[in-house]
Amino acid sequence: MNMKQLAALAGVDVSTVSRALRGDSRRVAASTIERIQTLAFDAGYVLDPVASSLRGGRSRVLGVVVPVLSDIVMAILATAIEEASRELGYLSAVIATHGDPDVRSAAIDHLLSRKVDGFVLCDTEVGRAIPSQLESESVPFVFAMRRSDCAVSVTADDRRGGSLVAEHFVAMGHERVAVVPGPAAASTSLDRVAGFAEVIAQHPQITVVSVSSLGGFGVNDGHRYVTELLAEHQEPPTALFCANDHAAIGAGRALADRGLRVGEDVALVGYNDIPQAAYLETPLSSVRTDLGAMGGGRQRASWCR
Repeated sequence: MNMKQLAALAGVDVSTVSRALRGDSRRVAASTIERIQTLAFDAGYVLDPVASSLRGGRSRVLGVVVPVLSDIVMAILATAIEEASRELGYLSAVIATHGDPDVRSAAIDHLLSRKVDGFVLCDTEVGRAIPSQLESESVPFVFAMRRSDCAVSVTADDRRGGSLVAEHFVAMGHERVAVVPGPAAASTSLDRVAGFAEVIAQHPQITVVSVSSLGGFGVNDGHRYVTELLAEHQEPPTALFCANDHAAIGAGRALADRGLRVGEDVALVGYNDIPQAAYLETPLSSVRTDLGAMGGGRQRASWCR
């Protein structure tokens, strides 16, 4: 069935059917939209996206660029973006760049060739400018999860999240603390650590122990960093803040390897409150980021267990 036949079945003009199928409530009554969409579903009518794009000059596709999809945080964010896109009549095309600038550039070129209507960029790194292709294109874009100082960004207040952890450690009386940072180029890690450090700096009685090793967001990064920390410092910290939950899980394993108990010998806090955090042998305290709100804008953010 084509749109003309559907219009005849509904007893309206083809333009009315087109608007109703797009959910254009400004020009079509809600009751008419519901009636025509129900007729279309019952009749098995399927919109031809290629023809629709040619007629309207829009693909109804959004390009979503993420660093990885194996990270549950990015997967939850991408899912929220996809669900919100679908509700608005768009399809989201998700591409993982694995932190490779060449892959990112090729992905953006590919999506532009497909005439996407916009981009959501979740893989930006500190110091990396807006992709050159988008500076010269009229295609709109927005950054998500990781901020950009030169473009619209939808993020959590990561600096405040880090300060909340420090305030908690201060309130609990800890005087020897440590931080497992994330990647040096990720604004999320930098902001969380900066917020933590700002509060700790106001309390000179607190000692911050560290190692020169780089951090990261992986389980192995947390395990490696804390293993090195415990090897270099004879006295372990009594409280440990990790820039994300995966690193905190690895850190907990490193503590256990040394016979230290999470929640008894060492307080451990992560970030993002991934679903698995509540099911560890000792449930992980974590700063909660509302990824559903970030990706779809339907809820408000909140903080943690």
